[in-house]
Amino acid sequence: MTQWTSNNIHKGMQVYSAENEDLGHIEKAYDDSFLVQKGLLFHKDRYIPYSVISTIDEENVHLMVSKAEAREMRWDQRPSEHTGDTLQTFYDHGTDLDNPLNTHRA
Repeated sequence: MTQWTSNNIHKGMQVYSAENEDLGHIEKAYDDSFLVQKGLLFHKDRYIPYSVISTIDEENVHLMVSKAEAREMRWDQRPSEHTGDTLQTFYDHGTDLDNPLNTHRA
């Protein structure tokens, strides 16, 4: 699996869901996430983690999550702002990322 970083993206790139629905454009790239500004789809700014990027091609970023999942995620703050959540389990909630505190894994 590719490890995407801020070096792979830039301001203005279009972001698409797993179903190829337009989620908006990248406003800013951070070390831990990138900002898709609020608009028609998002009523709040969303800081999307690089771990949910599926592919990047030319001017497009394709995510592994649906439009509904992206809207429902708790991505209204950057991970570094979750000071009470050092393992980022709050930030990763609702994704397929491993939660080290989940003792009920299949």
